[in-house]
Amino acid sequence: MDRRVWYARGIATAVLLMIVALVAMTSAGCGSPADAAPGPLKLGEADNGKAYTVKVGDTIEVIIPGNMTTGFSWAAALAEKDAALVQQVGEPAYATNSTLVGSGGTFTLTFKAIAKGEALLKLVYARPWETVAPEKTFSATVTVE
Repeated sequence: MDRRVWYARGIATAVLLMIVALVAMTSAGCGSPADAAPGPLKLGEADNGKAYTVKVGDTIEVIIPGNMTTGFSWAAALAEKDAALVQQVGEPAYATNSTLVGSGGTFTLTFKAIAKGEALLKLVYARPWETVAPEKTFSATVTVE
């Protein structure tokens, strides 16, 4: 075969492969969000004072820094009406950020939306044995639909 024919076929094949790859890459991100597995609503320190909407049965995780070695810990401080809508799941989990003695870490508190309504998700950072005002607070308004 002529050299120009081989050259033309090579270019045509390369262009065809690029088109197929481009179509595959752009369609990989397609699909409805309903196809994705719903994960928990994750809130952090920057979400303090904000409002969110969840559905009954949804999980809410609050991941917030703290230092358990100082005696302080984060705990839920839900009013009775709020606890009827948003229920804490288990105890707060604590993970250190370092292997150094006395270093801080993060607390993770998990909640489940159990009934429709509007709840104030309030957390306090305090030493459990002290009767003074908490060192810090975190709150988010959660509307359960």
